[in-house]
Formats: sequence, C-alpha cells, structure tokens
Amino acid sequence: MRTRKPLGCLLLAACAWSSMPAAAEPTVVGWIEPVKLGNEGLVVPAKLDTGADTSSLGVSDIRWIRRNDGDWVAFEVAGKDNRKVRLERKVERVARVKKAAGGVQDRPVVLLGVCLGNTYRVTEVNLTDRTGFKLPFLVGRSFLAERFAVDSSRTDTIEPACTTTTASSAIAG
Repeated sequence: MRTRKPLGCLLLAACAWSSMPAAAEPTVVGWIEPVKLGNEGLVVPAKLDTGADTSSLGVSDIRWIRRNDGDWVAFEVAGKDNRKVRLERKVERVARVKKAAGGVQDRPVVLLGVCLGNTYRVTEVNLTDRTGFKLPFLVGRSFLAERFAVDSSRTDTIEPACTTTTASSAIAG
C-alpha cells in the first residue's frame, strides 16, 4: 500500500506538469536589426545589446519643456531614410549613465513605443547624442528579455511588422 501513494503522487504531478502551457520560445534575431519607433513609423537601425539594461536613442536638438504635469523633452530623431521627426515625450526620470570613455552623464528617460519584428512594446529609452556611434539606437535587455534571443553572427533578419498602435497612442503626448 505504501508504494502506491508515492507512485500516485508522482503520476499526478507528471500529468499536471504535462498539461501546463509551455513558455513561448524566444525569436532569434541578429545583433543589428531595423526597428520602428512609435506610431510615427520612423524606422531606425538598432544594435540589440544584451549587455545594456535600458535602451538608448540618439537624438538631436533636445529641448526641455516645463508643463503642469512635469518635465517634457522635445527632440529630433533621424530615420534610416534620413527623414527627421520631431517628438515630444514626458520625462519619466533622469538616469545617470556611465560613458564608455569614462565619466557619467545625466540623460532624460522617456517612454517610447518600439516595434521589432511583430513585437510592439512601450519601453524606457534614455536620450543622448550618439553621433560618434555607428547606430542611432541601442535596444537593451528590458525590451529584449523573454521575447528575443540575439545571435551575434547575424544581422537584418527581421523587418518591423507590428500591426498595433494602441500602446503608442497612450504615450504620444
């Protein structure tokens, strides 16, 4: 009788485990991919960086704006086709970022809709001048986690193809 109880528990656990939904496998992407920003439809080349926690966008002409609901920033972003778009976003916080050349820099952090492949997410993005870098956008772990696996031997494996702009309209400002 004693052997049946543990065996029964083991069988019950196995049945429960097999009926659990499997976690979705992450989409494998290259280390450089095109992404689309918000509902503005601007496509920019991006480095997918698993070593960075948050994303960083190269912008120009940052202007701080004080409004009743807090600080905002207006800035320009250049797309893959050299088209420039002027955006305004509410500042969520100011991040102190270590620079590769040494020292630290305070950067405004905003919420921005980002489309990679078929995945659209609103994510925190710090804004900075990335003139000295090859790519204007660095996509960090907070966007990539649990959805994407980065293959460093590949580039340009997926085009931005999001069909929703629901989340982007909530942050459009």
